Amino acid sequence: MGARRVNAPARERLLCALDALPDGGARGMLREGLDDRLCVVRQGDDVFVWLNDCPHEHRPMEYRQDRFLSGDGQHIVCYAHSAHFDIRTGRCFAGPCTGQSLVKVPARVVNGEVWIPAELPSVFDL
Repeated sequence: MGARRVNAPARERLLCALDALPDGGARGMLREGLDDRLCVVRQGDDVFVWLNDCPHEHRPMEYRQDRFLSGDGQHIVCYAHSAHFDIRTGRCFAGPCTGQSLVKVPARVVNGEVWIPAELPSVFDL
């Protein structure tokens, strides 16, 4: 993963195959040390990619690897302080950072592969 294909634009990199993501679920990806850099959520053919960084205290959101979603799978939860985020918009609608948003990583699905920018946004890009 992460290798660039010959026909891929230099400004993008392959994140994973769409089938590597559980439909209706989430995975952490691009591991750095003990934490995943990204929170990736799949809903059918739609993929939503966010920096794994809660705007409340800038810490990873999952309580255990790949555990980003609420029990019903309807929204992203930062388990440190119970902030709840809309999967599609990244906007916090409950918890200590209500009104703030996760940092979006643009993603596109092409021929069953998920592509993201070669350079990721930063939490400081807001």
